[in-house]
Amino acid sequence: MKKQPLRLLLVLPLALFLGLVIWRYIAIPAPVRPYDGRTSELTLEAAGFSGDAPYGKQIAVRLDDVNGTLYYSGTQEYNPGDRLSGSFRIVLTKRSGSHFKATTYYGIVVEEAIQRLRYRPVIWARAVKARIAVLYSGDNAALLTGILTGDKSLFSEPLTEDLFTAGMTHVASVSGLHVSILAGFIALITRSRRRSFWIALPLIFLYVAVTGFTPSAVRAGIMISIFTVAPLIGREYTPLRALTAAFLILCVINPYAVFEPALQLSFSATLGLTLFAGKWQKALSIRFAKLPIPKRITRFVASSLSATFAALVFSMPFAAYWFDGASLLAPLSNLLLLWLVGFLFIGGALSLAFPFLAPGVGAALALFRAILAVLGKAPYAVLYTAQPYLLAWLLYGYVMFVILLLTRRWKAPILLTASAFIVCLSLTVWRNGRFQLEIAVLDVGQGQCIIIRSGGQTAVYDCGGNARAGQDAARYLQSRGVRRVDHLLLSHYDADHINGVPALLSTARVDRMSGPGLDNIPDGLPLQSVTELTTLPLGKAEITLIPTRWLGENNEQCLSVLVTLDSFSFLATGDLGHSSERWLLRQTGLEDADVIIAGHHGSAGSTSEAFLETLNPRAAVISVGNNRYGHPSPETLGRLLDRDIAVYRTDRRGHVIIRR
Repeated sequence: MKKQPLRLLLVLPLALFLGLVIWRYIAIPAPVRPYDGRTSELTLEAAGFSGDAPYGKQIAVRLDDVNGTLYYSGTQEYNPGDRLSGSFRIVLTKRSGSHFKATTYYGIVVEEAIQRLRYRPVIWARAVKARIAVLYSGDNAALLTGILTGDKSLFSEPLTEDLFTAGMTHVASVSGLHVSILAGFIALITRSRRRSFWIALPLIFLYVAVTGFTPSAVRAGIMISIFTVAPLIGREYTPLRALTAAFLILCVINPYAVFEPALQLSFSATLGLTLFAGKWQKALSIRFAKLPIPKRITRFVASSLSATFAALVFSMPFAAYWFDGASLLAPLSNLLLLWLVGFLFIGGALSLAFPFLAPGVGAALALFRAILAVLGKAPYAVLYTAQPYLLAWLLYGYVMFVILLLTRRWKAPILLTASAFIVCLSLTVWRNGRFQLEIAVLDVGQGQCIIIRSGGQTAVYDCGGNARAGQDAARYLQSRGVRRVDHLLLSHYDADHINGVPALLSTARVDRMSGPGLDNIPDGLPLQSVTELTTLPLGKAEITLIPTRWLGENNEQCLSVLVTLDSFSFLATGDLGHSSERWLLRQTGLEDADVIIAGHHGSAGSTSEAFLETLNPRAAVISVGNNRYGHPSPETLGRLLDRDIAVYRTDRRGHVIIRR
């Protein structure tokens, strides 16, 4: 009978907490819910500055004190506090910092800006970015902006990819690392826990506000605050309790953050550090002490390696889930670069007020970038979820880790894990080269990107679609250990077919780029115009380039590609319409194709009945994403299904891969 009151004491607070979280989950977007899915005349309040969006502009807004994002056309710039009136379509979202999306294609009436205290952090953040732009340039400016504010919008594609490959993306995402560096610097200067309390808490709150109250920064701010306050009130600081308290507080403040990668990665990494970093550092220090190396170096290496591996224990699965891969170079990268981050953070912040420090910080940024560039070129540096053998090794590694924890014996698990990695990496290399031909139609949203590999050579046909099209192509190639593209072939020059080309060019070596000789060739692309039927060898396969010489719009003059290997054939025609399809069949005498790409993303004006009757394909792939054009059209789908042609859509199946 005595156990029942104890159970109630445990269950009731948990039930109350869950009830509070559920209530907050429902209550936060409640004021906007009546407008969901509707177009209404509304007045929004700008909560930030205008920025670029894929098709126009975007700005953070508030509607009835609910945070959201407005997407609009035109070039008009708005400022925090502006009241924006117009006809807006509202769609609820479940993002932690933006609970609805508003769109408009009409004029917006702007009322006089309201200067509110809540928008001061946004204004200060912009001032910091502007000051960085004055003192630094290029990747140095972009990298320092990311380190100080978490804003990665200025990152070049090579910088983004190198950070990802090296496992250093967290450096440019404001997290516990940054808040800890700030708190540590304040403690170093004040040399007093009490003085540190009165200075650190306001500064940490201000920094978290300026960086946008990201979940990871808020988590770190709460934990540092508890650490600072605990001894002043006679309480012992326990990292695990502080982490739990931070999680519970964040769940109540904004339960939507729980579903965000930033919070999941931050808490999982911190949990690993809390549970294992100290123990592993002590164990490594004891073993390194036997080496004929100065103690300072062994302590540094032990600290870096233990912290890195501890942070990866729980965070690596989340990284693999959210980003389709996790860096295997993180331990080496942290060892080489993490010591620089503290200097860049503090030195970079001080240089904004004392410009004479800028040259030294600039040199450190250049060194950081140079090491990143070297690490970013390592093949198979990232464990991608598309690599089944390496993914199996990751699961095996976790089994060995559990055995290590249970037995407290480390030699056998580590040796077995290292041996398994060598075997799985060898199998991955073998698997990537064992097929005579691999054709991958990537899921790039409403666009097209096709990667063709044979005999150690690679061709890419189109590279466009969503904002990550070039990045997706580069990462797919990297997952196959490919850093060189022999042929980049462009069907035509619409954005949904080429907007990822700059990103691909910046991350992979491209030997030759070819496309049709149209009037709208973008400037800066070293294209070779294809005007005649051209055959290119590609490993054991052969690619035939077919320029469509037909009067009409650009879509009717696409460069088609026919890939053949023995009796197998694959045909992609870009955005060709019915009339150009008939021309192509007449001019080439093509009579069959095993697999085709449905023209123009499945548009009703492509992939005609006559085209299908002549080629009689066994399968058709439709490269398509969310769009307002109705692609793929019911007419095209009907023509394919009537002929029992297997249909594979990238918007439903992800990457579609054909192997021979």
